[in-house]
Amino acid sequence: MNRQDINELKNFDFLARSFARMHALGQPVDIDAVTGNMSDEQQAWFRERYDHYRKQAERARVIELR
Repeated sequence: MNRQDINELKNFDFLARSFARMHALGQPVDIDAVTGNMSDEQQAWFRERYDHYRKQAERARVIELR
């Protein structure tokens, strides 16, 4: 994997985490629009990371609201 690929993954990971947090805060997120220009491989990876961070953010949000 070259340096550009690693940077892309870091950027995608940051975006997945950011959109997941937005979702947990009640802001609408159209994940289909977000991933629309990604390759199938990128979409699958991004959606997996988004789902992971979304669940994590939702658990954190529940704890914050207690």
